[in-house]
Amino acid sequence: MKTLQTDLFRGIDELRRQPLVVAYGMGVDSTAVLVELNRRGIRPDAILFADTGNEKMETYAYLSLINSWLEKVKFPEVTVVRYVPKKFGDALPYTGLGENCLSNGTLPSLAFGFKSCSLKWKVLPQNKWTDRWQPARDCWRSGGKVRKIIGYDACPKDLKRYAHARHMEDPKYDYWYPLIEWGMDREACRQSIRSEGLPVPPKSACIFCPATRPEELRSHKPAYLRYIVIMEACAKPRLQGCMSAEQLQADFEHRMQLWNQRLECARGQERQKLLAKKPRLKKPGSGCAGLWRRATRQRPAMMTDYIRDHELLPIAEIEDLQQWAPLLIEQRLHEYRAGKAISDWRHFLDMLCPPDELID
Repeated sequence: MKTLQTDLFRGIDELRRQPLVVAYGMGVDSTAVLVELNRRGIRPDAILFADTGNEKMETYAYLSLINSWLEKVKFPEVTVVRYVPKKFGDALPYTGLGENCLSNGTLPSLAFGFKSCSLKWKVLPQNKWTDRWQPARDCWRSGGKVRKIIGYDACPKDLKRYAHARHMEDPKYDYWYPLIEWGMDREACRQSIRSEGLPVPPKSACIFCPATRPEELRSHKPAYLRYIVIMEACAKPRLQGCMSAEQLQADFEHRMQLWNQRLECARGQERQKLLAKKPRLKKPGSGCAGLWRRATRQRPAMMTDYIRDHELLPIAEIEDLQQWAPLLIEQRLHEYRAGKAISDWRHFLDMLCPPDELID
């Protein structure tokens, strides 16, 4: 009996030492997680928000508000983490996801059907911070795992994501999905936040996120819409879905040339991976053609076309941005490569997307 009690208390002690980290997106679900943790007497050890550099200003404004509430309930304040790029190649240096896309004349990976932008700008900086966090290091050293909270709610969409994610094994983390465990959907999350006396936060997403719905785009501030127009204008020459048959042929030949060069130097598994990804000639209209990737009955492939069709920005302004933004960015690139001093991205973009437009 004494041995059983000793084992039981040891197990409880181990659970107490397992660090609890909240992956905080500063949106509805993850804010409801914090409220419900407090109601259930569960205190997290760290609350991490990964800043891509392009969240809505309304989201950034919520940070001070939630930190005040966290202080009141004696929770740790939000720790803001960021991905720090180090290698830029021939591209312009950048600090955020949007600048990354503008520097390389591309779109977020979600527009191409991938999720590497979330992994690079959200998951990686949180994990790197945790790697240096002493409670996590102590936990791993003793053979344990850090418990990380993910804010999926009990709506059908998140339940599908949960069904896929729950089978993944991670040597460092146990993942906990408390909103699903508690049966809370999005509306229940909103009610929980309101009942705590907190305002419901805006949807947490980059201002140009490909997952933005048309009705959400209609409520975007003008500066957000300008950023979208600029991004799609800079990426359009490289989007296969916007290319003619002749352009696709030239693009295919260029990609084949690069592929052959890499293949000559590759060995072993790297060579096998390259062989499995041999470039293919695309048919006109078959590739990504904008932030929404492909057109549907409800919306075009390019958010810019929706912005124009619904007069969310003046047509003359859209055309000016499409004409001049790519040229000005190309000019910045030439000046940078020539060793000339250039203004930082924020100053440059403030010229195109005035900051006073971001403030009600």
